[in-house]
Amino acid sequence: MFFGKKENISTLEEVLESSWKLLHYGVRDFREPFHQFTLTTMESDKPQARIVIIRAFSEKDRSLICHCDVRGSKISQIRDNPNVGLLFYDAERWLQLRFSGTASVHTNDEMADCQWEQVRLSHRINYCAEIPPGSHIEKPTSGIPDFIRDKVLKSLDVPAARKNFATIVCRFDEMDWLLLKLTGHIRAKFQWGNDSTVKASWVIP
Repeated sequence: MFFGKKENISTLEEVLESSWKLLHYGVRDFREPFHQFTLTTMESDKPQARIVIIRAFSEKDRSLICHCDVRGSKISQIRDNPNVGLLFYDAERWLQLRFSGTASVHTNDEMADCQWEQVRLSHRINYCAEIPPGSHIEKPTSGIPDFIRDKVLKSLDVPAARKNFATIVCRFDEMDWLLLKLTGHIRAKFQWGNDSTVKASWVIP
């Protein structure tokens, strides 16, 4: 099912079904627009937004998962204030999805272990930096030690990388769906209660 100028969405059920499919596509294929999304956290009274990668999605649990360095600022921000916003956009389909909910951080538990096993060896180098993300430096560098960067990729399963790895689980209770069209935009909102019942409605864009 494709969105965009040729798409004809007629029911709220179709909105949800198609949204879930696109999120699953994003998990499976890095070429899909929903493979990346903007995660917004709060630091004091200021929003902090950054692009992250969707690693898993469950419509049943209403959860999305991403990975990060445990020393990064988003970890402390979530621990201080778990409220988060998530933004997806598909420029080809002219589709925007916005979610709001809460996030939790997982480091030394079954969830984090399971996600770590799915991280490719070639990508584990990203968690080997000697200094924390956001640290001030005198010249551009990844922070990854030369002796690690120069190793054969298959040997990157080092304890330091796992120690710096964290999983963020975002559980949403609201979704705002917006389809941009030359003939007039279409928008819908969904809200889930504690008993997982959903309140859905069309709204003016």
